[in-house]
Amino acid sequence: MDFNRYITASEFSALAELFRREGRSIAFARGESFACQEVRNRRCGVVEQGAFRYVHLTERGERHVVGYAFAGEFVGDYISMSNGLPAWIGIEAMCDSRVLCLANDRLASFYATDAAHERLGRTLAEHLLAEVYERLLQCYASTPQERYEALLRRCPDLLHLVPLKELASYLRVRPETLSRIRRRIR
Repeated sequence: MDFNRYITASEFSALAELFRREGRSIAFARGESFACQEVRNRRCGVVEQGAFRYVHLTERGERHVVGYAFAGEFVGDYISMSNGLPAWIGIEAMCDSRVLCLANDRLASFYATDAAHERLGRTLAEHLLAEVYERLLQCYASTPQERYEALLRRCPDLLHLVPLKELASYLRVRPETLSRIRRRIR
């Protein structure tokens, strides 16, 4: 899966090695929370197996799927961890999953080790920003069909893992609109 493509780049091999060496492998049952909305996120991880969805719950009770993390990818609310603020999203297991987890304090001490590690942390933040910026621009400059087609080019197996209603939420369209798009491009 190539969903969070910036995070899986080889330039992060030192970070991946830290997770493999010091991360604690934790199992999450389907529906179990990795992080909770409105609570500071104090851990991050690399998904060993399974998948996670990032969900924002509005005051009206509406669920908005805003992201995913699949096997081999980073999982966690980086902003909440970095700034010590309550998370705007919750992260929940989509199926039985396993994550190599690290406490944010350990990650911070890894970055503080030397200039190279500090640069790695900055590079990770820059890649996360680039991903968010690209998604923001797509929301303004691309049609829903263009966003759907681009997502399928990047992640052709996504339809096997994510229900269409969730995918519609991620693409910021109604499920009926996604159904029409899918009929149109078949």
